Amino acid sequence: MKDGTMIPCDQVVAKLWEYLDQELAPEASAQVQQHLEICRRCFPQYDFQRAYRVYLLQVQRESVPPALRHRIFEAILAEEATSKQSSDVPFEHGTGLRALIARIFGRR
Repeated sequence: MKDGTMIPCDQVVAKLWEYLDQELAPEASAQVQQHLEICRRCFPQYDFQRAYRVYLLQVQRESVPPALRHRIFEAILAEEATSKQSSDVPFEHGTGLRALIARIFGRR
């Protein structure tokens, strides 16, 4: 900081995710970095969040098994058909909804 004082721990902890994502302004980033270089209390929190962020970036999304996708797709279509039958107002977006569901669940 300009006056040589560090920002408080609570402010550093509140800014850690933004710091890790490089979303802070350069001056704020420098303040957090300076604090982390000195503060033994905040550094473990930073180290944990950094490691957790790396882990999240490395974890691959598990795909939904095809049988489950099919069951979900069919359940949504059945719900749509039931809604159409019980409604006095015609459901005008059924075709669009089916296309959206098909796209989400990978069915063409």
